[in-house]
Amino acid sequence: MELTRRALLGTATALGLTGCLGSGDSNVAYPETGTPTRTPTDAALADADPEPSAVDEEETVQQTEPSVPNRRLATEVGRVYGEIEWFATDYDDSIHAYRRTLGNAMATVERVRDAAEFDANSLGLVRRATDRAVATAEAELGGHFGIPGQMREEIDRHVATIRRFADRGDLDRVDEELERLHDYLGGIRSDLFVRRVLSDRQIDAALYRHLHDDTDDDDDDDEADPGLFEVHHSTGYSGYAYAGPRYVERDPFDDAPGDDDNAGRELLARQRLQFEPPSEATGRTGFAYVVSYAVPDEDEQPSNLAPLDYPYTSLFVQHYDGVAAATDAVETLLETAVSQEGWYSFGRDRWRQVYYRADGDVTYAYLIQAGPFVLVAAPSEVAWEERVDWTAPLDRLWLWRP
Repeated sequence: MELTRRALLGTATALGLTGCLGSGDSNVAYPETGTPTRTPTDAALADADPEPSAVDEEETVQQTEPSVPNRRLATEVGRVYGEIEWFATDYDDSIHAYRRTLGNAMATVERVRDAAEFDANSLGLVRRATDRAVATAEAELGGHFGIPGQMREEIDRHVATIRRFADRGDLDRVDEELERLHDYLGGIRSDLFVRRVLSDRQIDAALYRHLHDDTDDDDDDDEADPGLFEVHHSTGYSGYAYAGPRYVERDPFDDAPGDDDNAGRELLARQRLQFEPPSEATGRTGFAYVVSYAVPDEDEQPSNLAPLDYPYTSLFVQHYDGVAAATDAVETLLETAVSQEGWYSFGRDRWRQVYYRADGDVTYAYLIQAGPFVLVAAPSEVAWEERVDWTAPLDRLWLWRP
């Protein structure tokens, strides 16, 4: 590789003309976190809000906003359900696009390394290819995983180093830094990285935070106990959200060596039986189960989690085509399969105490409508008033907190 006269005249000046790099930084501004994606709730709540109407200058028209049951809870559930649905429907395509653009960036870096000369155009090629990779990560994974912001910082550091040594004419060091950049891109594109950091099975990302306490504040004195949440979407997708002190090598819900039964699938089958009576399909666009486990505190967690040995409780989320459809579903349930007996407060929200027959026994649970969602929580054959020390799994969920 030979440093050309153009590069010796000043890589920084030439790069300024190309519009790729100036003063050591990209001239494209990237947000640290992704723009929040539009959740299923956004459209439903927007439909429920009144459209602005023309008002005569001499006449004031009093507008009344249509009632949206438990609007704040609806927004929170929309974030959770939207994330589960994204993993169920969009994750595979997003990961494919992310890895494809990283592969293209790696190929560009390799071509620049193999070229006989290195100048401002060479670095411009690297910058544009890596910018496309970061932009794709932001578009496809931003808001779900934190990788786009990390990529931006790491790539900018490599590019600034390459530029600095190119200005000095130190091509050996330029080549070394290009190799390091290539290795970094290969690392975050690898199967191992995707499986451990960008996994759709063991999820340590926005979904966990939304389910857990919906905050990034680690200094909160009232922080919820650590959680583990198994999720299942009506499309057939299953995974679990977990942010413990270590990566779990063996899927805690999968078949153990020598076992004939899959306990995780059996648990999901039980959820279907428990939630079949309060399930109303008319107007429904999809549903999800969330099972919350009372895992031990981080200092006491074993290397191999055994969640099916811990206390757990379930949440059934049904998403309907609008607030009115969800309201109709609740009315239908109360007129047919479900009976109500009083109310109970989960955190700030009042839930209906309901009971129904499931799998041959009476099941007691809690039900609430939140915008276009209908939620049923904590089903049990033990009546509400006879439950003792039963809230530990719910303490992990955001909806239990005030």
